[in-house]
Amino acid sequence: MDSAATRRLCADSHRRQHNAAPGDKSSGFQLQNALIGVSTTTGILRATVRVGAYSGLVLGYPPGSATPGGQNYLPFSGLYAGYLSLVFNSHLTISAGQLGTPEGFESAQDWNNYSIYHSEIAFVEPAQSRGVNASGSYGAFNGVVQLDDGYYTRRLNYLQWLVTYVASPTLSVTLNGASHLGTTGPDVTGIGNLLYNNSSLYGGWVTYTGGNFTVTPEIQYEYTGPIHRYAPQAELAGAAANFTSAVFADYAFGKSPYSLGGFIEYATETPAHRDGNAGDYFGYGPGTNLWGTAITPTWQFKNLFARTDLAFVHINKGTGGITTQVSAIAEVGILY
Repeated sequence: MDSAATRRLCADSHRRQHNAAPGDKSSGFQLQNALIGVSTTTGILRATVRVGAYSGLVLGYPPGSATPGGQNYLPFSGLYAGYLSLVFNSHLTISAGQLGTPEGFESAQDWNNYSIYHSEIAFVEPAQSRGVNASGSYGAFNGVVQLDDGYYTRRLNYLQWLVTYVASPTLSVTLNGASHLGTTGPDVTGIGNLLYNNSSLYGGWVTYTGGNFTVTPEIQYEYTGPIHRYAPQAELAGAAANFTSAVFADYAFGKSPYSLGGFIEYATETPAHRDGNAGDYFGYGPGTNLWGTAITPTWQFKNLFARTDLAFVHINKGTGGITTQVSAIAEVGILY
C-alpha cells in the first residue's frame, strides 16, 4: 500500500499590536502552526493521520499558541485529523473519524489563506469535528455531506453540507450550510456555548480569477432559535443570530516570488438575546458589530516563505464601548 507524507511548519517571527486585549502582550514571538501528516494513497480502504496544532489567529482576538490541550482556538488534542476512507472511485468517497469542517472559504491552517489572520466568518464556524462524511462529484458539481458533533460536543447531531459548481476555469460558486438535528444542553464540554451548539448556519462564496488576480466575496448567516428546556441554568428566551461577510483577494506579481493578499470584513450579531448563561457569538457581548481589514505582502521561494500582516479592526461592543486595534505580524515558514 503506497503512502504519502506531508509536513508543514510555520512560525510567527514577531507580533506587535496596539490596544491589546487584557492579559495579552503588545508584542511577542511564538510558534504559530505545525503539522505533519501521513496518508495511504492506493486501495479502496485508505487512512489519513495529521498531527500538530495551530493557534488560529482571528482579527480582533488575542492569539493562542501552537500547543495542543490548552484553552486556545483548538483545545482538543494533538490529533489534527485522523480518519479512514472508503474510496469507491474518483467520484465517491466515504470517510469516518476526526474530520475538518466543510464550512467556509478559509482554511484552518493560515498558510493556505491569503492572510495570516482569519476573518469573523471562520471564527463562528466549527473547526474539527468527529463523525462521518460522504464526498462526491458529478460533472461540474462536487460536494460533501457530513454528520458530526459540530463544535466538538461529543453529540452526533450536527449535519453539514457543501456544494460547489465550477462554471469555468476562472469562476466557481459554492453554497454551504449546517444545522443541528437535536438540542444540545449547556453542560456539554466543547468549544461552543448554548448559542453555537444549537445553531444553524448558511452561507456561500464566489471565486473569480482573472490573470494574476483572484477575488472571493463570502457571506454567512447563523441562527439559533429560543431554548427554554434548561432554564434557569441557561435559557435563550428569544431567537439570536449573527451575520458575517468578507471579501478576500490576492494578486500575484507576474512570475516574481511576491504576492499581495488580504481581506475586508463586516460582522454583526443581534442584541436581543440578553439571557443568563446563554453566551454570545463574538465574545464581546450581544449586539456587537465590527469591521476590519488585513493586508498581507508575501514572498515565497520554492518551499520557503515569509510574509507580514498589517491589520486593523474597529469593534462596537455589545457590552458598551468601542475598541480599535492595529496589529502587525511577521511570519516565516517552510512547507515540505
